[in-house]
This record gives sequence, C-alpha cells and structure tokens, in this order.
Amino acid sequence: MLRKLQELGHVVCALEEKRGLGKRRQLLPYFLEPGDGIATLWYDPGKGWEKVVTWPVDRFFKRGFNGRNLAHRMWVIREVLRRFQPDAVIASEGFSYGIPAALLKRLGALSPRLVVSYIGGDILDCPEADCGRRRTTITRWLIQQSLKGPEVLRPVSFLNKRWLLAEKAAESRISVCPSHLVAPAEILENVYQRRHIVKARIREHYGIPPEAPLIIMLSGNEKGKGLHVLAKSWIAVKARIPDAHWLLAGPPTPWLNQAVLPVLHDAGLASSIHVTGLLQEKAVFEHLVAADANINPSLCEGLNMVTVEAAAVGTPTITSDGAGIADWVQNADAGVVVPAGDEKALANAIIHFFENDVRRAQQSKHARAMSREFSLDCIAATLLRLFADIATEKNNEGNHACH
Repeated sequence: MLRKLQELGHVVCALEEKRGLGKRRQLLPYFLEPGDGIATLWYDPGKGWEKVVTWPVDRFFKRGFNGRNLAHRMWVIREVLRRFQPDAVIASEGFSYGIPAALLKRLGALSPRLVVSYIGGDILDCPEADCGRRRTTITRWLIQQSLKGPEVLRPVSFLNKRWLLAEKAAESRISVCPSHLVAPAEILENVYQRRHIVKARIREHYGIPPEAPLIIMLSGNEKGKGLHVLAKSWIAVKARIPDAHWLLAGPPTPWLNQAVLPVLHDAGLASSIHVTGLLQEKAVFEHLVAADANINPSLCEGLNMVTVEAAAVGTPTITSDGAGIADWVQNADAGVVVPAGDEKALANAIIHFFENDVRRAQQSKHARAMSREFSLDCIAATLLRLFADIATEKNNEGNHACH
C-alpha cells in the first residue's frame, strides 16, 4: 500500500518500533528495502532519556495499555510529526498507535488529519475466542477517549464498525474500508486461469480423487479460528458425504494437536484429513483453488483475508457471522454465512453446498466479483478519499465500496 501511494504521487513516511535496535532512534531513507524511498524513523521503546519524564504516566496506564508505555509512545509520535511534517496521518492499528495518536489530537498536539484503522483485536473483546482487548476500567477509558479525536475511524469491516458504535463512537466519523489483497493481481489471475491443472496436481499430491468433494481451511490454527467447530461438524458431513475430503492448512499448534486432531482420530476420520502444514506465497492460492469450498468458522475476527484470497481464485466460502468478512459474503452471495460456534449449522451448510452444483458455480462467479472490492487500486483510492476531504465524507454503509 505504501508503494501504491507513492506511485500515485504522494510522499510516504513511516514510524516503526523495533526492540533491540541498539540505539534510541534510527532514521533511514527506506522502509522495506534500500531505494524504496519511504523515509522511516525506527525507535526502541525500551530506550530514550525522555522515559524519565514520561515514567509516571506510563506506570499508571501500563496495565490498561497492554504493558506499553503510553506517554512515551505519544512523545515518539510527536517527534516523528516534527521530522516529517505530514499532511495526513494513518494509525494502522487502533490500539497500539491509534490511542496515543488520538490523545495527541485531543490535546492539540497533532494537527494533520488523523485516520485510525481498526483491524480486529484492537477493538474486539471476545474472551471465548481468546481474541481482542479485555475491557478493564482503564482500557475501556483509553479506547473511548481515543475515539473522540480522529477525523476518521476506519474499521476494516462492518463488524468492527458495530463494535465501535457499541463503544459510543460517533457514526459520522466512521468509514468502513477493508484491507487489501497483498498478492499481486497477476499471480491470482494466473492461478485462476490454470485452476483445472492446479486442482488436478494438488489432489494427486495428497491422493484425493479428482471429483471428490473437497473443502479447505487455512488459518493460524488457533482457538479463535473455530477449527474445533469444523472438526465436530465434519462427523456429520462425512455421514452424509462419505467421499468428502478436507485440506487442513496452517502451522502445527498446541490447539490443533490437543483440541482438533484427537476429535477427528477418535471418530475414525483421519484418512479424510490432509494436513498440509504451513503454506506460503503461490502455494496458498493453489491450495485454495484446488478446493470446492473454503471454510472459515471463526468465533470472532475482524475481517478474514483468506476468504478474500479464496474468492480471488473463484473459491466460495462458508463463513461464520463472527468474522467481519461475513457481510461481504452475504451481500455478494459469494458463499454461506452461519452462526459462529454452531457446529450443526456449519455441517448442514457444507452438506447443502455440495448438493447444488448450479448454486456452487454461481457463488464461484460471485466470489470473484467480490474480491475486486479488495484490490490494491480500489483500497488505495478509498484511503485517498478519506485523506482528501474528510469533512464531507458520508458514512452510509457501503458508500466506499469499489467496483
């Protein structure tokens, strides 16, 4: 995104934290690699003489600010403003950077336009999914105070918008703008155009019959992703669709080994599960295109970009309403939405999905169309509209959709 904004003629600078930097600050003329032209101020949150000054405030707020030093972070943000003198500031994470930036705005120490992004765990509070920020008295106060400063609150989904409204954010300041697809469009298009070849190769690799019903779930395999819900649903799915197979993609985790795989083994279903391990780069999209459906049973999640990646290669998703992407899936008819944590509803949705070939083909086309709303060009244009004329933005749901 930073490079895209550069291509559109804007000067882009960055502030990044790096523990163990070895020095208080380091100003470099690049961000990701030498020559990218993105001036970056790196700072070590554990160093700096100013910590002596900020210590009393930091000590008071530390527990409510997730162990971070609030006043020190405000100090560093103020320093980067003096160095770069930007016209607009975007805090890419509503808690860690949004709170200190918004408090500076309220104190009159941050004059550029401020857009704060809310990506999920920074605003959600879902203990059942081990997700989000627990609302202690101080944490809730910090969040609510920070919502009053920025010109724009940018949740990446309508789910996050609903959480912001629950925290008493002004609806007139809220503009939904999702994250963008990071994979190059040409790679996604190449995988989609070669989908029949890729599908045959992936299935052959895992010993899955060419025409067998196949689902995939690709995640970090943590509790909040709802993998255990799908494991229990799989018993009912296999009873109705005996030849169904499941690509279980992602890294090995304690939750996977303790709460998921034993359920499948005890039910005698291990032979229908194909554990891929961690997938990277093009392999992600090749596995997604090989499946008939992507399954996203998240208990609580701000968006879920895997669903968008699957859609980009024509694979519809059966998702839960606990994921922010559910609004897009439902509105675009790019899959099916079921209640979060409802294993019976999830099983029925998977079974019905495979019973209607025509519907499945329609949802594949709709998924491709939906994914275009998440293109880099689209999201960059939406962000620039937020920067360009914040005062006149209308905040009706869907008014920033890109087609």
